Amino acid sequence: MSAEPRATAAQVLFFLSTAGEVEYHGEQVSQLEHALQAAHLARQDGGSEEEVIAALLHDIGHIWPVEGRQATSVGVVAHDAIGAQVLRDLGFSYAVADIVSGHVAAKRYLVATDTGYAALLSDASVESLRLQGGPMSEEEVYAFAQSPNWRSKVRVRMWDDQAKTPGAEVPGLETYRELLSAHISRQKGGN
Repeated sequence: MSAEPRATAAQVLFFLSTAGEVEYHGEQVSQLEHALQAAHLARQDGGSEEEVIAALLHDIGHIWPVEGRQATSVGVVAHDAIGAQVLRDLGFSYAVADIVSGHVAAKRYLVATDTGYAALLSDASVESLRLQGGPMSEEEVYAFAQSPNWRSKVRVRMWDDQAKTPGAEVPGLETYRELLSAHISRQKGGN
């Protein structure tokens, strides 16, 4: 494995570690706790490599330093698109970036298609849903269900919603270093 994938993985883990002290927009966990809980849930549920990585990095658009990003009380505007672009630029797979780009749309999809889902959302998530366009229309639901990786987007969304438990004990960041390095290496063609 080349040094570049290892350096990229180290850079990503560094930004996640600095998020350890950053509040997760109205929730009772930090950005880091949220990311680690989501990835742990993905692993527990037998998520694919891409799903576990996407669960870990789904909110990277909230913390990655990108010029011109706009913040609200519930996070960075378009953090899903920002995060997906950051991950593509860093060499992650199309699938990982696509799943990250769709985790907000998956919330809108679930609110539109599952009558009990909205009741499970935290207050901060309800407010962000409002800012993100609310429930999908019938046309949007149809288009979403035709999109690549839509099931993975929904799975990551569900783990995202569950990953807000204060004090939850889950494996730390180092658990994911080799997974990230190997994934990036394969994208660059260097097994």
